[in-house]
Amino acid sequence: MKRTGDSQAKAPLSALAARRLRQQRAATEPTSNGSSPAITPGAEADPTPVKQIANGSQTDDQLQRSPATGNATKEQATATTPLEPSSDSSPRQVSNFTQTGDNYVYNAGTEETTFKLRRGESIVIQGEYRVSVISGAITICGAVLDSSSSALDVVAPSTQALPTIECAPKSKKRKVDTRDGEYDAVFSVQSLQTGLSEVGRICPRFDRIWRPPVTTTTITGGKADSFTCLLSSPQPPTALTVPPSWQSTIANLSSSKGSPRSIFIVGAKSAGKSTFTRCLTNAITSHSPSRVVAYLDLDPGQPSFTPPCILSLHEVTSPIVAPSFAGPRSTELLRQHHTGYISPREDPKYYLRCAADLFREHRARAEREGEQATLIVNTCGWIKGMGRELLYELVQLCEPTDVVGLGDVDGVFTELLPAGSTARRHLPEAAGTGATAGNGSSNGSQPFTPADLRMLQTIAYFHSLPCTDSGSSNGPAAGFDFGRHLTAVPPLLAGYSGPGSVIHGLTVLDTHVARELLFTAVNATIVAINLVKADDADHPVNRYLTDAYPLDRNAGNEYEGENRNEDNGVAPYIASSDFDSTSSLIPAEDTMTIGLAILRGVDEEKGQVQLLTPVGEDELNAWVEKGYRVVLCRGRDEMPVWLMWDWRSGQQQKQQQRRGADGKRVPYLDFVVGGEVTGKGAKEWKVRRNIMRRGQRR
Repeated sequence: MKRTGDSQAKAPLSALAARRLRQQRAATEPTSNGSSPAITPGAEADPTPVKQIANGSQTDDQLQRSPATGNATKEQATATTPLEPSSDSSPRQVSNFTQTGDNYVYNAGTEETTFKLRRGESIVIQGEYRVSVISGAITICGAVLDSSSSALDVVAPSTQALPTIECAPKSKKRKVDTRDGEYDAVFSVQSLQTGLSEVGRICPRFDRIWRPPVTTTTITGGKADSFTCLLSSPQPPTALTVPPSWQSTIANLSSSKGSPRSIFIVGAKSAGKSTFTRCLTNAITSHSPSRVVAYLDLDPGQPSFTPPCILSLHEVTSPIVAPSFAGPRSTELLRQHHTGYISPREDPKYYLRCAADLFREHRARAEREGEQATLIVNTCGWIKGMGRELLYELVQLCEPTDVVGLGDVDGVFTELLPAGSTARRHLPEAAGTGATAGNGSSNGSQPFTPADLRMLQTIAYFHSLPCTDSGSSNGPAAGFDFGRHLTAVPPLLAGYSGPGSVIHGLTVLDTHVARELLFTAVNATIVAINLVKADDADHPVNRYLTDAYPLDRNAGNEYEGENRNEDNGVAPYIASSDFDSTSSLIPAEDTMTIGLAILRGVDEEKGQVQLLTPVGEDELNAWVEKGYRVVLCRGRDEMPVWLMWDWRSGQQQKQQQRRGADGKRVPYLDFVVGGEVTGKGAKEWKVRRNIMRRGQRR
């Protein structure tokens, strides 16, 4: 086929593509009365109000949606787990909720949607929303909410399994309000705006995580709603359902009998450790307002609250219904350590010392404040070889009362728990066998790997804003600003030389760097902001700085000697090659990590570094005034290219260069005529594994 100048060859449509095209056109065409249906394929359909409720119990502002008409019947709406996607284009059920003129009401005045559920019905909602229980009790992600519970903020993108809202099981201990007629639970949902929905402006990879597939049958409320109720779809997103083995284990561990407990979670990769831990935490915190959970996160590759490469101890007082990149909405950070790696295999000694320090912090806090908090320890998925040895050391430190093993971990238990151990063993099934859980979407167009989620978590961290009061039970709302790219944000200027210096040391972990190449090694990288007490003469950092840069008592904080800053123009450099390991350089016991920063650039004439960090200027200065020294430490933290490259302006620049115009330079990237990027890092780095030929095998 020859292509003419004003026409292009079009590929033939498959039967599936043609059917989807007809569905999209049908969704945008008006009905016979000139209005769109209340239940529509796709979240973008415009809902139209129908008549008011006949009994007059609602105000004129309350608008009722017409009953659902389509393929879903009550008999078909009994499954709680969506079917796996297949090549068949028939819709798969997501929610078994059937909309009627009574169980779904949208109030245009308050922009609030009310749902009424019978026992056995479930609803899956994607997006950001605030849920409040009016009568009865519901369960979501292991948390049980009733009319006495405060509102709960939910953040549910398709990067994680979407939470399922159901009627809570009957319990003799829970007093349930009088039923609303034939319904067991009534709750309302309102829109929630955290700014996370704009993350696609920074990284287009995550542009559609807040919207369901176009062919999804949904219930839509107002045009400005930040959430969508999903009914069915040919390619349904994954919904979180808790299997019976999880439910029984969680009920046992969340019981108030035998408190306080120390619960140790073990499992291989993708076994559902984080999901199980979150459901367990929600069950404990929603059981009683006074119940507190000390959450010890020892997974640096996929942490629950912090950016990657960090181990942390948090205090949780209310349910967690948000992904890890949404920030610690209902938690208080007690202490954290930057390990510099996404796995403990690079520096297992320092990993154990950081974990031991967090254990000591938990015990000291419990003794100091007399809190009876349940300790939950979430570990990484390395359970073989050295990973099993690390687990054994962690068990000795933790001395757990209960150990939970997800999946096939019988052999692990045999080594971790000797015959005389008093710890109770729990063996629920792994996520892949019965729990629809995980970090990927079943929609074939949006598979997210652990590396993708680490990138998303890092991007969200550096675009986060200070917390504000949200009025919900799960703490202050963590806001995010994706309106400006980091390259347009004024950096924090921190001096590293002279009397007013703020940065007292800079090091690169596990790498020998010549002093004259220090800034080259750390420029455009992620560094940890560590604090060391200046009066701690025994700290290795203070001893090293005193020996390498003797203080001139007559010139404030300036250094004298052959390495003084005004002569060579570099910050006080701490060579990691002079220490045996990270533990010898930055001991966890006497070092605090307050956050991460991107070292954007260096002004050697003024002796300043440019930092992009959520840590505020006032906070950093306050630590210095308290007598702490700031040490920047570069590890192996992954730097997403989206943080240093505005792809929207980059597209414009490439078009300008194709036309021969001079475009604005993009930091750390070089373009040539034609739009091709050259230089180191211009192309994807493909690592060849140790693949051996058959003749080389022994």
